[in-house]
Amino acid sequence: MHRGGDRARGRDARGEVTMRAVAARVGSSTPMSLYRYVGSKDGLTDLMVDAVYGEVAVPAGDWRASLRGLGLSGWEAVQRHPWFARLAFSRPPLGPHALGLYDAALAALDGFELGAAERMGAINTVLGHVFGSGLALLEERAMRERAGLPTDEDLADAARPYLQRITEEGRYPHVIRWANDPARHDPAPQSFERILDWLLDGIEGTLVTTPG
Repeated sequence: MHRGGDRARGRDARGEVTMRAVAARVGSSTPMSLYRYVGSKDGLTDLMVDAVYGEVAVPAGDWRASLRGLGLSGWEAVQRHPWFARLAFSRPPLGPHALGLYDAALAALDGFELGAAERMGAINTVLGHVFGSGLALLEERAMRERAGLPTDEDLADAARPYLQRITEEGRYPHVIRWANDPARHDPAPQSFERILDWLLDGIEGTLVTTPG
């Protein structure tokens, strides 16, 4: 059933789902028949969210390899299931897959002089990047569909008159200088992976190994 919900969400630009859509995807006669298996739409959503947590891996290795792997695996998951980014922080991560993920990530930070809040903060810094990037992807898809601007070229053409006007007015000089710099199209500094490494560099600067 959660796979049916996943497919229903995947067909919606904003990742919304209804019990009627899920029933249609799983071949059920009526939406009400689904309530034999889950108590509510929220219950189905909980199952779907935890199922995607089960796709996210925390690889073995030192703390950085583990948290970097968590970030990359999480990013792959939200690209497969963009709705996951919207819902993951809307409910406590208490399903078995979510708890297993957090347990493995916390274990990766053993051996450092970090309090409980600091360890969870480090993990949620990585997951915040995952879910924030995923939410941006989801909202951009919805915007493009709503505005009828499927390609980057379409979006640039639509924005060009406005950008030309503010350039001529001389407002926002730093933004204009950035917009006119060809290097702004370089994807590497803006990539998910590069930003993840910056975050990990910041976390690394706070780590102190526990004596002994």
